[in-house]
Amino acid sequence: MSSNTLSPIESVSGGSHGVQAGYEQMLALAERYERHAGDFVEMAGLGARVMANGDLLESSILSPVSFADAEVQVLDATTGADGLTVRAIGIEADALGVRAVVAAFKASDGLSRHATEMIDNALGRLLFASLPVALPALLTAGGITYAYYSTLSPEEQEALTARLTDDLGQLLHDHPELAQHLINGGGGLLESLVPGLGLLDAGDGPIDRATTNDAARLLALLLGNDTAYDVSRLDGIEPSLNQGHVPQSLEDLMLSLNDTNLLDAKEPGHHGAIQVQRIVEDGQERFIVYIPGTDDMSPIPQDGEHARDMETNYQLIGGLDSAYGRGIQQAMLDAGLEGKDVMLVGHSQGGMVSTSLAADPDFTQHFHVQHVVTAGSPTAQVPDLPAGTSAIHLENRGDAVPLLDGEDNPDHPNRTTVKFDEGSSDVGDNHAIRHYANGAAAADASTSGSVQDQIRQMQEDGYLGSGTVEDVSTYQITRG
Repeated sequence: MSSNTLSPIESVSGGSHGVQAGYEQMLALAERYERHAGDFVEMAGLGARVMANGDLLESSILSPVSFADAEVQVLDATTGADGLTVRAIGIEADALGVRAVVAAFKASDGLSRHATEMIDNALGRLLFASLPVALPALLTAGGITYAYYSTLSPEEQEALTARLTDDLGQLLHDHPELAQHLINGGGGLLESLVPGLGLLDAGDGPIDRATTNDAARLLALLLGNDTAYDVSRLDGIEPSLNQGHVPQSLEDLMLSLNDTNLLDAKEPGHHGAIQVQRIVEDGQERFIVYIPGTDDMSPIPQDGEHARDMETNYQLIGGLDSAYGRGIQQAMLDAGLEGKDVMLVGHSQGGMVSTSLAADPDFTQHFHVQHVVTAGSPTAQVPDLPAGTSAIHLENRGDAVPLLDGEDNPDHPNRTTVKFDEGSSDVGDNHAIRHYANGAAAADASTSGSVQDQIRQMQEDGYLGSGTVEDVSTYQITRG
């Protein structure tokens, strides 16, 4: 931690205490009502069968008054105005009411998302339509600005550039929803740029129009959509001090992930490196795979070697396979993880590919992914994770990268999103893993039920707090 003050957590969504979990609890309550109603009906029928018993009817001759009284009491308790049959009908009605409320809430959620997607798509189209009108004005304004800029001294130019960058960064920090909606309009914008070509046919969105995911697929196709990879083991790399011990917290996971991320800085030829930490307790093995993010930020890949480049980002947001993802799978197989329990921990692109792999049947047939932890990653493009996999997504306010999916993460019982504020006007710095280590520490200390349930499950599954680290292996993934 950089200070003794924890980063403020702005919101926690999803998880065991999220909206979707609430829906499931309400439906479970409705199911319980229905079971009780069925029990009451069965009990009411039992009462009628008892009164119709032949032996009992024959005994009524001996005491007709008491038999009549018992008959009245039983019938009243079973089919009377306050009897079991009436109560069963009331409970069944309650169950139907609960189900109707949940259905209404879900319909409202769906309508809200549909409306948002329609508005954002229209916004993208509007931006394109306004270009013929706005472009001359923008060019004129740009010319005037450049003329003014050219009269300044180098020091004044540097100060002005820094101020503009700072102001834009502050705007992103203060109003991240604006950036998210603009990004979500990318489908409409590119759809207008390439009308009728069929490259942006609606794919996976809630509307019959192109989404940001469709636009990302187009960009990946334009770059070649390459998925060829090479994997090699890097020997002689000693585990860091953090990685030599079993992580005790989410913060420890971020610190170990940062150590993997720094391998390329220590040795430039180690781009594309991931690390596999093997933990053993009472003879049981489990593995944590640390997966860093983008190495090559160029809009068009420069050297054809980096697997962690913008082409991979486009592929992941577009829901496509990538060389990085395929390479990770092969590296894990080479490390002997077939059939093993694993946790995937990723930053930026690493979190994107971790979430994508955890939802991929071709990947999960080889590995039992129990947990995913992401930091600064857009992951909403992955709509669902398997029931046996839980994920916690950390997002820093002012970090633009988690906004690149254009929408909020799904609110599912097995996915918890923690948004914290350690951001500033420095957009690039807001994405740094050290901020996510601090945000993770704040999540560790959070009283949120969703967060604490996730951490508790990680502890019970043996990834946090106990055992010994027996090995840390390093693999490099490059383009084939």
